[in-house]
Amino acid sequence: MNTPKFLQIVRMLPALAVAALFAGAPARAEYPDKPVRLIVPYATGGSSDVIARGISDQLSGVLGQPVVVENRAGAGSMIGTAYVAGEAADGYTLLLADVPFTIVPALYGDRVKYDARKDFAPVSLLGVSPMYLFVNPRFEGKTVPALIAAAKDKPVSISIGSGGNGSLTHLMAELFMLNTGIRLVHIPYKGASASVNDLAGGQIQVSFTTMPTAAALFQGGKIAPIAVSSPAREAATPEVPTFGELGLPKLTVQSWWGLMAPAGTPKPVLDKLERAMATVMQSAPVKQRLGSVGVEPPADPSAQALTRLLAADFDRWQDVVKRAGIKFE
Repeated sequence: MNTPKFLQIVRMLPALAVAALFAGAPARAEYPDKPVRLIVPYATGGSSDVIARGISDQLSGVLGQPVVVENRAGAGSMIGTAYVAGEAADGYTLLLADVPFTIVPALYGDRVKYDARKDFAPVSLLGVSPMYLFVNPRFEGKTVPALIAAAKDKPVSISIGSGGNGSLTHLMAELFMLNTGIRLVHIPYKGASASVNDLAGGQIQVSFTTMPTAAALFQGGKIAPIAVSSPAREAATPEVPTFGELGLPKLTVQSWWGLMAPAGTPKPVLDKLERAMATVMQSAPVKQRLGSVGVEPPADPSAQALTRLLAADFDRWQDVVKRAGIKFE
């Protein structure tokens, strides 16, 4: 026996065993290799659900796997959001988030069962929608300066409606008051539609809401917009000034929708999802679906754009809730 050659073979055995092990192991499948779930933390039929179902069809085609929408409603979006936070960070469970994602932590603090700032990774900004400040046409404050003057002349005599305590329309009302130094009487309703219906009827004088919610009453001349919260005037209402133009830049606030994944999702998976969504957001069917609920495609749908928006919103609503003394038991 050639002893040196024999010893050489013996020394090679561990390496050969490892090579054989890897040769027999299946290659790691490329993401995604099974259906992806998109969780909507609301019931079917709302704007978030419409958007989710619109992007899911297109995202399925880009990823090559079904993207299945699941509605997990309850507790003002907290049930569905908490569910996604607790799922595996592998890119197979995603969240359709919107403004309450940043409002809920400010309102409920430690009672929230997840950390919205730390438990999620932004994937894509899906759309934005401005808030309008509407008045009853018979009200004397037919412009923002006139409204402010009337409120200062007769303190706590003008009613402003909202879609409910803690809603975006409520916090916009508080933000408006904080930045103008006036006090209006807040009247919460069970939904924004009820608020604008009473605005048209004259039971209240002022209300924030989105144009889709108010469109029929606006077109019928029952309510009148006097300012919009977008950065620039809206093409559909070019006569309506922005809050920025009126010297109230801190009211440049938009409702938004975004796609999120659990924190810790591998970067290659996040990157692939972000690239896929960049393609999805350019598709005509998605733009049409967004438009059907009054949502505008963002100029920048990137994860970075959503990250910036979230940071600003978290800080803004935390400040408003604290300064306005809003407390939820």
